[in-house]
Amino acid sequence: MLQNENTSTKRVFFVEDFHVFGERYGIDYRFPQLKDNAATGSPVLHGDVEEMTLSSGISLTHSDVRVLQPYETTSRHSSPLYMLVVLEGCVTLTLNGNEYVVRSGMAFSSRLSEEQVMSARHTADSTLKTLSFGVYPHDVRRENLLETLLVEWQSLNAPTFVWQVPGFVLSGIQHAQQQGLSVLSRKLLLEGLMYQLLGHGLNQRQQHCPCRPEHARLERVRSMLEQSPEQDYTLAQLAALTAMSQSSLRSKFRQRYGTTLFDYLRDCRLALARRYLLEGYSVQQAAWMCGYQHATNFSTAFRRRYGVSPGHVRKHR
Repeated sequence: MLQNENTSTKRVFFVEDFHVFGERYGIDYRFPQLKDNAATGSPVLHGDVEEMTLSSGISLTHSDVRVLQPYETTSRHSSPLYMLVVLEGCVTLTLNGNEYVVRSGMAFSSRLSEEQVMSARHTADSTLKTLSFGVYPHDVRRENLLETLLVEWQSLNAPTFVWQVPGFVLSGIQHAQQQGLSVLSRKLLLEGLMYQLLGHGLNQRQQHCPCRPEHARLERVRSMLEQSPEQDYTLAQLAALTAMSQSSLRSKFRQRYGTTLFDYLRDCRLALARRYLLEGYSVQQAAWMCGYQHATNFSTAFRRRYGVSPGHVRKHR
């Protein structure tokens, strides 16, 4: 979300740095472990952050950081097109009460505005490598191709969604981040990669159009799992809802969302449990309320997903 030209630093970022970012770029930050935000000298991140605005008018931020203490973000700016690509780690975003889990190799696409406010939580000791970019409403530097894309994007009026980034695009991003490239070479590579991402994102968004019955049925199942993950689901039941065979549902869900049906359900359950833990519920209560019958199985899955135990999250909420 930052848009300075070619600034790259590997250092510790403190609360005071986040206050500056927030004022400049329209982001609210909250640090739940600090009693007040006056502790400006408290460290938050360590790593590399690179920000640039490409000639097309796309504002891009590449981050490779380790979170030193938990923090929360809420966007206050508008963007007709915002995209986040997770290269390593996992990011959970909330938009208008809906939660989106973006795992490594996946992208989140949306529109941000006063009515479409995005927030995220970042836990301590997590490592994240992300590429985020957006188009801002009054940027006069936009190319005609990008303007055409925005018109098409708006006309589809499709929901916010998460999608799998093709492997060759991810490889291209990795190549563009390697050492030894000149500034011009990197800008040219990144410009092309951003258009590739936008092209694939547009294709995914077109496929989410409600006029495609099969895609609408898959989205209905995904939304149901996300909104009520604590319920018991069977593959046969979900297949019946989509009017597909069980094998077709398995393969088409994975093709569309980049994960298996029940891996997606597990991530939704764990995200719900994490919210309960942050609200003060016990580990046993959070496990039961999100659909787990045994706290041991829940704790194992939670640690594998977040890298820390449920008790650690509850203790440091």
